[in-house]
Amino acid sequence: MKVSGELIKENPTCAWLRKSCLPFALIGGILSITQPELFDMGMEGLRVLQLNPELSDNPKRLGEILGMWYSPFSALSVISNWITPLHCDTGGRPEWMDLMLALGKYDNGLLSIPAFGYTFKYNPGTIVRFSSKIFHHGATCHGNRAAIAFYMHDNVMNRLRLPSGTWFQQTNYQNLLPERHSP
Repeated sequence: MKVSGELIKENPTCAWLRKSCLPFALIGGILSITQPELFDMGMEGLRVLQLNPELSDNPKRLGEILGMWYSPFSALSVISNWITPLHCDTGGRPEWMDLMLALGKYDNGLLSIPAFGYTFKYNPGTIVRFSSKIFHHGATCHGNRAAIAFYMHDNVMNRLRLPSGTWFQQTNYQNLLPERHSP
Protein backbone atom coordinates (compact mmCIF):
# COMPACT_ATOMS: atom_id res chain seq x y z
CA MET A 1 0.00 0.00 0.00
CA LYS A 2 1.42 3.39 -0.96
CA VAL A 3 1.24 6.69 0.87
CA SER A 4 -0.31 9.25 -1.48
CA GLY A 5 2.34 11.09 -3.48
CA GLU A 6 0.70 14.36 -2.41
CA LEU A 7 1.42 13.50 1.24
CA ILE A 8 4.97 12.11 1.01
CA LYS A 9 6.53 15.35 2.25
CA GLU A 10 5.36 18.44 4.12
CA ASN A 11 3.50 20.77 1.79
CA PRO A 12 0.38 22.97 1.69
CA THR A 13 -1.85 19.88 1.43
CA CYS A 14 -0.60 18.66 4.80
CA ALA A 15 -1.20 22.09 6.36
CA TRP A 16 -4.73 22.05 4.90
CA LEU A 17 -5.38 18.59 6.38
CA ARG A 18 -4.30 19.83 9.83
CA LYS A 19 -6.64 22.83 9.57
CA SER A 20 -9.49 20.58 8.42
CA CYS A 21 -9.57 18.28 11.45
CA LEU A 22 -12.85 19.64 12.86
CA PRO A 23 -14.83 19.67 9.57
CA PHE A 24 -13.51 16.20 8.68
CA ALA A 25 -14.51 14.89 12.11
CA LEU A 26 -17.98 16.35 11.46
CA ILE A 27 -18.07 14.50 8.12
CA GLY A 28 -17.26 11.34 10.09
CA GLY A 29 -20.14 12.13 12.45
CA ILE A 30 -22.50 12.44 9.49
CA LEU A 31 -21.27 9.09 8.18
CA SER A 32 -21.76 7.48 11.62
CA ILE A 33 -25.44 8.45 11.49
CA THR A 34 -26.17 7.90 7.80
CA GLN A 35 -24.26 4.65 7.25
CA PRO A 36 -23.00 3.34 10.61
CA GLU A 37 -21.54 0.13 9.22
CA LEU A 38 -19.35 2.03 6.74
CA PHE A 39 -18.26 4.39 9.53
CA ASP A 40 -17.25 1.41 11.71
CA MET A 41 -15.38 -0.14 8.80
CA GLY A 42 -13.50 3.10 8.13
CA MET A 43 -12.57 3.49 11.79
CA GLU A 44 -11.38 -0.12 11.89
CA GLY A 45 -9.26 0.56 8.82
CA LEU A 46 -7.58 3.49 10.60
CA ARG A 47 -6.99 1.29 13.68
CA VAL A 48 -5.45 -1.50 11.58
CA LEU A 49 -3.14 0.99 9.84
CA GLN A 50 -2.04 2.50 13.16
CA LEU A 51 -1.24 -0.95 14.54
CA ASN A 52 0.42 -2.17 11.32
CA PRO A 53 2.22 0.75 9.64
CA GLU A 54 4.49 -1.76 7.91
CA LEU A 55 1.59 -2.44 5.53
CA SER A 56 2.62 0.82 3.90
CA ASP A 57 5.58 1.56 1.66
CA ASN A 58 6.48 4.39 4.09
CA PRO A 59 5.55 3.37 7.67
CA LYS A 60 7.01 6.46 9.35
CA ARG A 61 5.17 8.87 7.06
CA LEU A 62 1.95 6.86 7.37
CA GLY A 63 2.07 7.36 11.14
CA GLU A 64 2.50 11.11 10.67
CA ILE A 65 -0.39 11.28 8.20
CA LEU A 66 -2.69 9.29 10.47
CA GLY A 67 -2.03 11.97 13.10
CA MET A 68 -3.68 14.56 10.85
CA TRP A 69 -6.35 12.38 9.17
CA TYR A 70 -9.69 12.92 10.91
CA SER A 71 -12.00 11.21 8.46
CA PRO A 72 -13.17 7.58 8.56
CA PHE A 73 -13.13 7.65 4.75
CA SER A 74 -9.97 6.21 3.22
CA ALA A 75 -9.71 8.87 0.51
CA LEU A 76 -10.83 12.26 -0.63
CA SER A 77 -10.67 14.25 -3.83
CA VAL A 78 -10.84 18.00 -4.19
CA ILE A 79 -12.50 19.30 -7.33
CA SER A 80 -11.80 23.00 -7.87
CA ASN A 81 -13.52 25.20 -10.45
CA TRP A 82 -14.39 22.34 -12.76
CA ILE A 83 -17.69 21.50 -14.33
CA THR A 84 -17.97 17.76 -13.98
CA PRO A 85 -19.77 15.96 -16.81
CA LEU A 86 -21.99 12.98 -16.03
CA HIS A 87 -19.86 10.09 -14.82
CA CYS A 88 -19.67 7.18 -12.40
CA ASP A 89 -16.74 6.75 -10.03
CA THR A 90 -14.78 3.52 -10.05
CA GLY A 91 -12.80 3.17 -6.81
CA GLY A 92 -15.40 2.04 -4.29
CA ARG A 93 -18.08 -0.58 -4.04
CA PRO A 94 -21.68 -0.12 -5.14
CA GLU A 95 -22.97 -0.55 -1.58
CA TRP A 96 -20.79 2.26 -0.21
CA MET A 97 -22.25 5.72 -0.30
CA ASP A 98 -19.82 8.58 -0.87
CA LEU A 99 -20.22 12.04 0.60
CA MET A 100 -19.74 15.25 -1.33
CA LEU A 101 -19.41 18.68 0.22
CA ALA A 102 -19.82 21.81 -1.91
CA LEU A 103 -17.76 24.86 -0.95
CA GLY A 104 -16.95 28.26 -2.42
CA LYS A 105 -18.60 31.50 -3.49
CA TYR A 106 -21.14 30.98 -6.22
CA ASP A 107 -24.89 30.81 -6.81
CA ASN A 108 -27.05 28.53 -8.88
CA GLY A 109 -24.95 25.38 -8.53
CA LEU A 110 -26.63 22.26 -9.89
CA LEU A 111 -26.00 18.58 -9.23
CA SER A 112 -27.60 16.21 -11.70
CA ILE A 113 -28.35 12.57 -10.87
CA PRO A 114 -30.49 11.45 -13.82
CA ALA A 115 -31.49 8.11 -12.25
CA PHE A 116 -33.23 10.04 -9.46
CA GLY A 117 -35.07 12.11 -12.05
CA TYR A 118 -33.88 15.34 -10.45
CA THR A 119 -31.36 18.08 -10.71
CA PHE A 120 -30.57 19.34 -7.22
CA LYS A 121 -29.56 22.77 -6.04
CA TYR A 122 -25.83 22.45 -5.22
CA ASN A 123 -24.74 25.65 -3.55
CA PRO A 124 -21.96 26.13 -0.97
CA GLY A 125 -22.59 24.15 2.19
CA THR A 126 -24.56 21.40 0.45
CA ILE A 127 -23.75 17.84 1.51
CA VAL A 128 -25.00 14.91 -0.57
CA ARG A 129 -24.57 11.15 -0.16
CA PHE A 130 -25.17 8.48 -2.77
CA SER A 131 -23.39 5.60 -4.43
CA SER A 132 -21.27 7.35 -7.02
CA LYS A 133 -20.30 3.97 -8.44
CA ILE A 134 -23.91 3.18 -9.37
CA PHE A 135 -25.40 6.56 -10.22
CA HIS A 136 -24.18 8.84 -13.01
CA HIS A 137 -23.75 12.34 -11.63
CA GLY A 138 -22.35 15.68 -12.67
CA ALA A 139 -22.19 19.24 -11.35
CA THR A 140 -22.41 22.64 -12.96
CA CYS A 141 -21.37 25.61 -10.86
CA HIS A 142 -20.10 28.94 -12.15
CA GLY A 143 -17.92 30.95 -9.82
CA ASN A 144 -15.27 30.16 -7.26
CA ARG A 145 -16.17 26.56 -6.48
CA ALA A 146 -14.67 23.60 -4.73
CA ALA A 147 -16.15 20.25 -3.84
CA ILE A 148 -14.64 17.63 -1.60
CA ALA A 149 -15.62 14.05 -2.36
CA PHE A 150 -15.08 11.63 0.54
CA TYR A 151 -15.03 7.94 -0.34
CA MET A 152 -13.60 4.51 0.44
CA HIS A 153 -10.97 2.92 -1.77
CA ASP A 154 -11.85 -0.70 -2.42
CA ASN A 155 -8.20 -1.73 -2.74
CA VAL A 156 -7.34 -0.23 0.69
CA MET A 157 -10.15 -2.09 2.44
CA ASN A 158 -9.23 -5.32 0.64
CA ARG A 159 -5.58 -4.97 1.65
CA LEU A 160 -6.62 -4.44 5.27
CA ARG A 161 -8.86 -7.53 4.98
CA LEU A 162 -11.92 -5.66 6.16
CA PRO A 163 -15.41 -6.91 5.32
CA SER A 164 -17.13 -5.15 2.46
CA GLY A 165 -20.21 -4.25 4.46
CA THR A 166 -23.76 -4.59 3.30
CA TRP A 167 -26.14 -2.51 1.29
CA PHE A 168 -27.59 0.59 2.89
CA GLN A 169 -30.80 -0.47 4.62
CA GLN A 170 -33.73 1.33 6.19
CA THR A 171 -33.59 -1.06 9.15
CA ASN A 172 -30.36 0.65 10.25
CA TYR A 173 -32.50 3.61 11.26
CA GLN A 174 -35.34 1.95 13.15
CA ASN A 175 -33.74 2.93 16.47
CA LEU A 176 -33.82 6.62 15.41
CA LEU A 177 -37.61 6.66 15.01
CA PRO A 178 -39.61 7.96 17.96
CA GLU A 179 -41.48 5.31 19.89
CA ARG A 180 -45.13 5.01 19.01
CA HIS A 181 -47.53 4.60 21.87
CA SER A 182 -51.00 3.20 21.52
CA PRO A 183 -53.78 5.58 22.64
